[in-house]
Amino acid sequence: MLSFLSRMLGKGRDEDPQETTGLTHVAHESKGKSGRREPPKELDWSQAEYVPLPPSPPTWEVDGRDEFHREYSDPSIGPVFQAGFKGQHTKVVKLAGNLSQEQRQGRVGEVIAKAYGKLIVQRMKSGQLAAAAKQSIEMFERVPGHVKDVDLRRFNRILKEIEKSGKKHGYEPVDFASPSSLPLFEASEDAPSTLVGERKLKGGERPDPAFTIAAIDATGTWLLDRSGASADQSGVKSVLRRMDRHGGLVGEKALYHDAYRTGTGTAGSGIAIMDSGGVLHVYDEGLNIVTESNLREDSRVVDHFRTIDTNYWGDFKSQVRAVDVSPDGDWYLFTLADEAWCCTASGSAAVWGLVMPLKEGWKRIVGRSERTGVAQDVEEALRLFGLSLPVDPTDIKRKYRKLAQVHHPDRNAGDPTATERMKELNSAFEILTGVDPNTLTYDESDVTYFARTDPDYVMELEGFRLEITMTGGVPQDWVYAASFAAVGGGAYLATYSGKVIRVSREGRPELVYDIGTCPNEIVDVGRYTYFLTPTRLYIIEDRTKLAAFLDVFQQGRLLVTQEGFGLLTGKQLQWFTPAGAKTGELTARDPIRAIYATNSGTVVQTRQHQVEIQGLFM
Repeated sequence: MLSFLSRMLGKGRDEDPQETTGLTHVAHESKGKSGRREPPKELDWSQAEYVPLPPSPPTWEVDGRDEFHREYSDPSIGPVFQAGFKGQHTKVVKLAGNLSQEQRQGRVGEVIAKAYGKLIVQRMKSGQLAAAAKQSIEMFERVPGHVKDVDLRRFNRILKEIEKSGKKHGYEPVDFASPSSLPLFEASEDAPSTLVGERKLKGGERPDPAFTIAAIDATGTWLLDRSGASADQSGVKSVLRRMDRHGGLVGEKALYHDAYRTGTGTAGSGIAIMDSGGVLHVYDEGLNIVTESNLREDSRVVDHFRTIDTNYWGDFKSQVRAVDVSPDGDWYLFTLADEAWCCTASGSAAVWGLVMPLKEGWKRIVGRSERTGVAQDVEEALRLFGLSLPVDPTDIKRKYRKLAQVHHPDRNAGDPTATERMKELNSAFEILTGVDPNTLTYDESDVTYFARTDPDYVMELEGFRLEITMTGGVPQDWVYAASFAAVGGGAYLATYSGKVIRVSREGRPELVYDIGTCPNEIVDVGRYTYFLTPTRLYIIEDRTKLAAFLDVFQQGRLLVTQEGFGLLTGKQLQWFTPAGAKTGELTARDPIRAIYATNSGTVVQTRQHQVEIQGLFM
């Protein structure tokens, strides 16, 4: 098997964007007039097992935001932040001189240090080396806790430039840790593993920095170049690369679509990618297309927008929060606002469709939309259609279709007045039905809208009861994350309110986990399931037992295998047992670019170096 190290920069063969080699199925939605699809079933979890978990704290409780707001409101410190946000570096430095050493700590110290760095570089570029040196010393004295090695190296460089010009200065060079003196890789003392085989990579072995790890599954790793920069071909939007568990290159594919959403579970070996145009592409581990389906034109999606009257924010792609492919590759799922759909690979049949319960205090009402016209508008619309009261709604639709066929601009290319007549017909239809004919297929004019069932505020005033109901807010609980289960064909659906619902193969709710915050990732490997929120990682054993939970704010991305899981930041890899016990960590001098398994452990690569961690099995 060819090594991953010798292939990491290797380019795949040139690919024709029209090539369909390996195509198993391409899904095409029917555009026939067969009426509405079966609507999604409202999810009822009253019979499901409820699993309350320690609530995940919101980000703003752990990221120092409260402290920042206090400092921003402080009459002495606040102006420093304000000047820094506006890029007024000179003003920041001037204001910093009025603060005490204690006040120049924390976030405000970062702002001051950044301002000094900008001004010093400006002085250097303009040849004001003495002023740059003076400001450097001032920076070291005022914000010593925020001085970095780059600032120290820059100061020594300034001194050399002054000496080279023949001028004198009264400063002494400063000591700093040279990057070359730092260890390339260093394992923590508690790590049971050992580091061996540290070496510099040859040019052809080095990882391509354009690729990032998209997922690690049971048989290998998916790497994704979201910019397409690694492909020397026009029209390429992204590049997909598949590696086996030992770093051998399985294949590489130049994609003529971008990667807006991705989904892949550790139990399978495929990957689902939705592009920003709404087309879902599913690839198997051989990089063959399993299915392609235009979700924008999916009848389930069309019906959703046709029958739901609400103020969504964002466009279609913003409402599709998650996509995934089943471990066997025969199903895919996607979410749409508060709905979730599981479909066969062909896309023609829905295995199940679910809509989340509304938030507390709301109800779903089916009826006419709120579009209206005054009496005169209605009379004119009826006159335009040649109708009079009483009138049957089906007659309105029939007359509209008949007149639209006659006056549509496409049928009257030489008539400049056809567009205006068509606008009049559309306006009349909307007044009479409450439906915009540009957005509907007219098979149904009933839409769903939402109303409050309980008031927001209740006040008792001298024996009178006053109820206040706010019309604002979003009634639906959107599905923000979704993933297939490792076995059994079920899936996990996570909502904005922090509920994670495990549904069966048939779409029946079995378990409801309540963690208070929607997870960013849901990973199921069989015995263990992982829920990762911005601040906490939950490890669930045997579906209901909380094995462990870790506070993971800014601790890196989650990498899960059957042997355990890791948290990877730029230069650090922490590793844990499947149940959440930490076994050690590795710190690299440079950012970690690639990780793969060997027979005796795990290889970690930076851009130019690699080391093997013997005893750390992935």
